[in-house]
Amino acid sequence: MAKPVEEILADVDLYAEDQSENLLAAAAAARTTCPVPHTEADGGYHLLTRYEDVRAVCTAPELFSSAQPAIRGVPVRVIPIDTDPPDHREYRRILNPYFTRAALERHEPQLREIARAAIESFVDKSSCDVVADFAIPFSAGSLARIVFATDNRELVDRGVAAAKEAALTSSPEAFQLLAGLAMEALAEAEAAPDDGADNVLRALVTAKIGDRALTLEERLGMVTTLFLGGLDTTRGVIANIVHHLATRADVEPLLRQPGGWQRELEEFLRYETTVAFMARTATQDTQIGDTPVKAGERVAVFFAAANRDPAQFERPDELVFDRAGVPHVSFGFGIHRCLGLHFARIQLAIAFEELLARTTRFRLAPGAEIRRQAGLSLGSPHRLDVVFDRV
Repeated sequence: MAKPVEEILADVDLYAEDQSENLLAAAAAARTTCPVPHTEADGGYHLLTRYEDVRAVCTAPELFSSAQPAIRGVPVRVIPIDTDPPDHREYRRILNPYFTRAALERHEPQLREIARAAIESFVDKSSCDVVADFAIPFSAGSLARIVFATDNRELVDRGVAAAKEAALTSSPEAFQLLAGLAMEALAEAEAAPDDGADNVLRALVTAKIGDRALTLEERLGMVTTLFLGGLDTTRGVIANIVHHLATRADVEPLLRQPGGWQRELEEFLRYETTVAFMARTATQDTQIGDTPVKAGERVAVFFAAANRDPAQFERPDELVFDRAGVPHVSFGFGIHRCLGLHFARIQLAIAFEELLARTTRFRLAPGAEIRRQAGLSLGSPHRLDVVFDRV
């Protein structure tokens, strides 16, 4: 049973399933009374509910360290998410060339092939579980073929399960499992013949910072981060958008409009924030707005709440597709702005172009029960059973 807002505000817990349904309502209530509430959950942290506070903290890495970016702690490195300047710049320098829009657009034919194969598996049934039948196969296949350049789908499939568990619970076991999978992926890349291929795993095996090679911990940390970022985020956005397709008559015409739907996609990303929150640690005594924060205290940067702040967005709790601009923080902000944001946008455009080329008139399946996740992927459906017509 969902806790009421008043009880949530008395002791916020971002991972509690009985709070997830009303967390954003609780954040809205806090903005008008105590915009930076403190909770004792998970060792204690301050919760940011305002857009301006989220941006201020994200642009001050000297005051708010990313060294431990998860509320519940991460027992393994997640580089470069957990790295402050100047090291952060060096890690991004290695990865950035593989995640530019131009570099990724070269893989469009492969991405379309992956999407079509997933759709082919269910289109004749005129029904599917969007999460298991489309979102996961497409996001996992994209990561395997484009980022890791591996045919080892069994490894990637295990990564899907571990990444989802990490997003749901942030358990040490899930992160340790991801680190083990990263080890396997790196070993596979090192054992492969040097055929001149240029991909992320090959780059990590050969990259240097200055005149030293990356340590094993650094390599593992970067691959673990790619598992986390590449598997759970796109899956969640696809499921959320299909839910709107199935429940709102105005969404399908928008997605089918000539010239694309870039503005509408940004509004979906604002409304259904993929990564709901991250953590920072104060490096010295400071304050956020009028709230004092002591050195060593933890701060939860609640991106999902910032994206619903009425001081920044009119009608924040509605999907408004004709906004003049959508400066959302769904990909973070500042130096830690998401490495894979171009990859996500390209994947999402392709996913829905291919899906709507074969299907139309989505509806929720009779008796479908929408159970949404708590934790990092707040609000994303665990399962989404729909029916549709073939084009």
